Amino acid sequence: MATFKKLPGSLSLQRGTVISDGAFFNLFEDGKQEALHVMYHGIRGTQNVAGNKEKGAAAGNSLAREVTNIQMTESAKLKPAAKLLVKWDFRFIDLSHILFATASKAGADKSEEYNFRQAFQDFVIRAKESDGLKQVVQRYVRNIVNGRWLWRNRLVAENITIQISESQNSHAEILSFDALTYSLKSFDNFSESEQQLANILIQGLTGQSHTAAIHIEAILDFGMGGIEVFPSQNYLEDKPKGFSRSLYQLVPKKPDHKASDNQYLGQAALRDQKIGNALRTIDTWYPAFTENDYKPIAVEPNGANLEGQIFFRVGKDKVSAFDILKEVEDLDPNSEKGMFLIACLIRGGVYSEGEG
Repeated sequence: MATFKKLPGSLSLQRGTVISDGAFFNLFEDGKQEALHVMYHGIRGTQNVAGNKEKGAAAGNSLAREVTNIQMTESAKLKPAAKLLVKWDFRFIDLSHILFATASKAGADKSEEYNFRQAFQDFVIRAKESDGLKQVVQRYVRNIVNGRWLWRNRLVAENITIQISESQNSHAEILSFDALTYSLKSFDNFSESEQQLANILIQGLTGQSHTAAIHIEAILDFGMGGIEVFPSQNYLEDKPKGFSRSLYQLVPKKPDHKASDNQYLGQAALRDQKIGNALRTIDTWYPAFTENDYKPIAVEPNGANLEGQIFFRVGKDKVSAFDILKEVEDLDPNSEKGMFLIACLIRGGVYSEGEG
């Protein structure tokens, strides 16, 4: 197989997905919908860390201020008798628009850059006509209908119904799925409805339509109302002292720290990046798939996995996206490497390679 010795000094791919945030609503029995807001409030807990034994007396007579853990936090809770409704939209962009920039370093041979760009574009053309592309899109669809993107909410729910329709067609059929009957590990035996959704989304990737989008609504029944649900959390580098958790909000509202009562802030939501990470958890082609309990991992160039704290695609097998891109000239998009590369192109990222 022909390979390039090195990737271009500048190689940037734009993300191939367009995903909205997943907005949270209370859904009542009569069909009424109401935005589910984040609540800012205080809690009084206990301190339980490994160093406690050094602070307290042997008889347990440590001071109250050392035991008590007073915090301000943010929570998202359903109203009594309500179910959780989550709404968002999704589509792909044309695969031909993925390559954002490629350039050689100053003084480098421009012919190598030209040859790589041509090989890349030829692979995209082959990919658009391949069964490999269909497989990747069907895997995305499977992760929509199985509710993987609901994260912890999926684990707590007793029943999840996911309803999907074509965004631009007001008369489109609404397809309904019982999310918990679909495996989080299996990417085979796609139903007719899943293939129908994949056919809509493929129109975007292949450039047949710029508006081939779908609208997704998930209804989660937890068997009770008034319980905590789980939008995305915010990372705060300099978290204020005594503040334990910040939740993602649509149209965020800052709390009044001098208020004497609980406060409702912005509408709770799942961040688009968090949804996207779940959707691209389709990589079953990495070498350690069997040893890793047949778990799919999110598509990452080096197979980076937070759960295992490991790079699954780094090593002698040379199956990282950086390695596979060097084989792009002759790469079969229907092969496992080809499908992984298609998924990486959809993910986007920077693949520049410096001087070695």
